[in-house]
Amino acid sequence: MLVTAVHRFAGQQADHLLVTASNQGTKPCWVTSYPAVKLGDNGLELPHSKKDNPGGDKRITLQPGGKAYSAVNLFDYGSRNQTAQSLSIALRGTKGHENPSYSVVMKGGSQQFSWNEADVLNWSTEKPYDF
Repeated sequence: MLVTAVHRFAGQQADHLLVTASNQGTKPCWVTSYPAVKLGDNGLELPHSKKDNPGGDKRITLQPGGKAYSAVNLFDYGSRNQTAQSLSIALRGTKGHENPSYSVVMKGGSQQFSWNEADVLNWSTEKPYDF
């Protein structure tokens, strides 16, 4: 499984990180729930978005070459911002427990992001948002 993140619309209202899990192997694999995401070095896992669609408890099977998508929503209200230049992601097992976290190399224009609040969307076979 290859997991990548792309910073989209940095500094704009729709600022977010598109997270993509790709099955790079020769056998089917799966994801469930939403990824466990930590921004920077603070060690705190971001919560699941309260505005997300239901269905995060379903297993999504990815055939070889298949992809699943999630997003980290970044809300910047202009004061008491947190900033980071890195993130780590863990996939969850069948019981919802996170596996070890791995640093993700960021792609996209901005390698730094700021937020006051942030949350994470469930995995989906469709990209979140329109882009």
